[in-house]
Amino acid sequence: MYGSQFDGSAAFSGGGFMPSQATQTPDPAFSPSKRPPRIWSLSVSVSGRVLVLVYRNRDIQALLPLTVKQISDAYVSGNEKSEFVIDGVDVSNVKLVGMVRDKAGRITDFTFVLDDGTGRIDCNKWSHEPIDTNEMEGILDGMYVCVHGRLKSFQNKTSLNVFSIRPVDDYNEIASHFIECIYVHFYNSRLRKPQGAVSTQPPATSAPNLTSGQYSSDGQKSTEEMILDFLHLPSCLLAIGNLVREGVVYSTVDDFHYKSAING
Repeated sequence: MYGSQFDGSAAFSGGGFMPSQATQTPDPAFSPSKRPPRIWSLSVSVSGRVLVLVYRNRDIQALLPLTVKQISDAYVSGNEKSEFVIDGVDVSNVKLVGMVRDKAGRITDFTFVLDDGTGRIDCNKWSHEPIDTNEMEGILDGMYVCVHGRLKSFQNKTSLNVFSIRPVDDYNEIASHFIECIYVHFYNSRLRKPQGAVSTQPPATSAPNLTSGQYSSDGQKSTEEMILDFLHLPSCLLAIGNLVREGVVYSTVDDFHYKSAING
């Protein structure tokens, strides 16, 4: 019905990050262990009370397909490198697809705003060669484009330093880009996380005799306290009363301590 020339395998290649369908047979039982081995290092940084685990790929710098919303929600380190962390992965080079707005040209560079429907980001494209100028002259406001660039942060404002831009000729590419973003998000946030990871914080121990009004050291109610509050709800007391009348449970030391008659 549609005579589209859109190459799905090329669009889903993700700039070398995602497996190409032309060179790799899809495996329905996807497993991260079946992917080519890569060298990853783990680093930990603390911002306030937020613990950020970052997996750094020391082998290659992947070109990640992202949305502007993901970039806006990214964790940005406070050091001079302004490293971005998205879904626990160190991010620098990204791929975005969106509409061009507010394009402006100068002698040395071009600036524009990219709107992908999830947000907007300021973009800058330097004109070092005549080919750079010719590339940007074909880009107009209201045109959908695919851009490759490097994220940077200055004075708490995120922008994109574009090193490649081209018009979107097939609008199926817009949908495929968002599918790539979903795939990469789930791969980084769920599939690639090591199984059985153990928290470094020791388990909290609470006194067995907690009374109403007790709180943990951080001002939050403990698990036992929240359970006790839940058991004092009118609906819970009514349910316990019904169980007592049916002979399933019976009270022990007082009206707030019950024992099952079935299990003894």
